[in-house]
Amino acid sequence: MAERAEIPKSKGPLQRPVDKHHALLRVEGKNAWIRSLDRGLAETFCALVTEGVPVTGARSAGVVSWGIYAGQPDQTGTILLDRKSDGRFKLVPLDDAANELLEEVAQLVGREGSVTSKEGKHGRVFRGELRKPDGSIGTEAAASEAKSGVGAGEETAKARKVKMPKSKGPLQRPVDKRHALLRVEGKNAWIRSLDREMAETFCALVTEGAPVTGARSVGVVSWGIYAGQPDQTGTILLDRKSDGRFKLVPLDDAANELLEQVAQLVGREGSVSGEEGKHGRVFRGEMRKPDEAAQTQGTGAASEAEGAPGDEAPAGEFETITGEDAIAAIGQKVAMEFIERGIKVRIRGKQADCEMTAKRILKGSPTVASQQGAKYMIEGNLSKSYLRKGARQQGPDANGVCTREDGPERSFTAFGENLRAVEAACLTGCKKETMFTIVVNDRSTGYVVISSGRRRMV
Repeated sequence: MAERAEIPKSKGPLQRPVDKHHALLRVEGKNAWIRSLDRGLAETFCALVTEGVPVTGARSAGVVSWGIYAGQPDQTGTILLDRKSDGRFKLVPLDDAANELLEEVAQLVGREGSVTSKEGKHGRVFRGELRKPDGSIGTEAAASEAKSGVGAGEETAKARKVKMPKSKGPLQRPVDKRHALLRVEGKNAWIRSLDREMAETFCALVTEGAPVTGARSVGVVSWGIYAGQPDQTGTILLDRKSDGRFKLVPLDDAANELLEQVAQLVGREGSVSGEEGKHGRVFRGEMRKPDEAAQTQGTGAASEAEGAPGDEAPAGEFETITGEDAIAAIGQKVAMEFIERGIKVRIRGKQADCEMTAKRILKGSPTVASQQGAKYMIEGNLSKSYLRKGARQQGPDANGVCTREDGPERSFTAFGENLRAVEAACLTGCKKETMFTIVVNDRSTGYVVISSGRRRMV
């Protein structure tokens, strides 16, 4: 077991809550402290808003838990969490905490779709349903954090963390929830929207790797490496209709080439058309899903190395089994989530199940192992065959699946969102009896299915 760190001292006060269902959060840059009279509440709250294993110490009354804050590291403020008996919560600012910090914490602790806010007598207040530490991040589909090619080892704004660069041009706030604003500057692309799911979906369609998403005082911004030509600059508005269609409108003197390029990345094959509008050229089409091939994409070349898969399966051929349904389908007894840029994984469950899974997927010994109430937790570095990025990687294909073979490891790996498509792709390059499949939660993109096995020799 890794040696536990000492709790650093906060510069601001850590007042003692007066009620057992209260927990006080103090954020100062990358550090976060939670003080509560209830140890379980303190450690649960800390696990939701920090990375890694919380460090907890006793106080004369109650406890303090500390960890590395999982949000933007340039925040400071104090927030009170009031946990209700029915599982709901309320967040109240206790100082001049920026709305951005308050909203960011609400997204970290709230279940998806449950978080709401309004102005209270002490300032802005957030309410929602408290998620479990092994559940997905609230209102963000966190995740956060899209397509399986998106899951190629990048991290989210909530998991540790590529820092989002600042755009030179303005990122205006859209006025409608069905709108998303795209800003392209060379190799960088930012999407701002009032709807987190829309921002991350749009970002997944026009960028490579995993979108990095951060909360703003209103809405969110997602960022990634632009998937088109890297010498473009411009701002484009995407208007997503309720029937799945979209419209792209230039908001500045964006070159027609950029506008058409984005339309091809976003639209389903054969659906995109352009016309002259009163504000310039406008593109319309049917919006594709992140796991569908872009209109400009081919189906992907076959691998040159031995043991590479044969022809790809047509899109839509497989039964769709994703997320928690995939966990149930493979009988996975532990909950897993990526940490530290997807290089490490956190495993929670019964001790025997955690240790069995760790032996199959970790490189060497766990870096952390601890008992947390009735649950056991292990953290460790993933073996190369379960990483989502590496040499000789192919895809994503028409089913949203990436594949990779590793000669020295003698392994073949496939990963994506759909269990059936991933397993089928893996079996084209590995021996069935050696294949092992896991489903891991990524805070930015949701659940990722990874199958790996001993490489088949031809």
